[in-house]
Amino acid sequence: MRALVTGSEGFIGRHMIEFLRKEGYEVWASVEEEEYARDMESDHFVKCDVRVMEEVNDAVGKSAPDVVYHLAAQSYPTVSWEQPQLTLETNTVGTANLFESILKHNLDPVVVVACSSAEYGFVTEDEVPVKETHRLEPLHPYGVSKVGQDLLTYQYFKNNGVKGVRARIFNTTGPGKVKDVVSDFAKRVAECEAGKRKTVTHGNLEAKRDITDVRDQVRALHACEKADYGDVYNLCSMKVHKIQDLLDQLVEMSGGEVSTEQDPALMRPTDEPIIMGDNSKLVKRTGYNPKIRIDQTLEDTLEHWRARV
Repeated sequence: MRALVTGSEGFIGRHMIEFLRKEGYEVWASVEEEEYARDMESDHFVKCDVRVMEEVNDAVGKSAPDVVYHLAAQSYPTVSWEQPQLTLETNTVGTANLFESILKHNLDPVVVVACSSAEYGFVTEDEVPVKETHRLEPLHPYGVSKVGQDLLTYQYFKNNGVKGVRARIFNTTGPGKVKDVVSDFAKRVAECEAGKRKTVTHGNLEAKRDITDVRDQVRALHACEKADYGDVYNLCSMKVHKIQDLLDQLVEMSGGEVSTEQDPALMRPTDEPIIMGDNSKLVKRTGYNPKIRIDQTLEDTLEHWRARV
């Protein structure tokens, strides 16, 4: 099996490549800049900015994949406020470019598209866990771009027969993650331990999140190969954690001597109060189930940063 992984230099992408190679796939890793490939292991590398049609055509043509894991994205909601055009071009237009290239080359791969729980937007406590049928009301340009990507995947399946699967990924973290709440907290705790900072700064601690370890999430993405084409699946743990509790656990792992304080700069203009998904559809269709407990994820992420600060 030949697999093309777009956005392979990203957090999930690197773990996806490692997983697929262990499963015996011949992996083609697309990287936006060739220098990103220097510290990565893959069977093949190909330069590909998904916003550039010529580069997408080159990547798809060279790899001739049996399966595509479309992970390339501008994946930060905070960045999407500052650069909405870049976000839409990368996430939405980039997905259309991929589908057009598949049609141009007359290929028939399964395309697992990394969509997002951010598509759901504001959800109340009595509406969780969220099913795939929940309304889509994103709260930021990133979420809007993912709705576009999601529906393009459906449209290309219905109109052109492209075998896309829409994987709505909920919060994912673990060793190697940057710019998310667990990783940021773990890094700051490690820096406090090393005497490089005095406090662990934080934003909103009241939010609640359904968090999956990246090592489980790549298994879930792989399971989507066996899912129904054109359909949508939540990739989540069905376990919700208050951000305050995650911070408290990391501080406790450090011995409890680390102090914390709120930083107004870390507060988002809008923030979903709770994000929790229902993964029963994916479980029923593929047999997938997450295995890694949140305390193991926190411990491994903290150890990752302790070795690097």
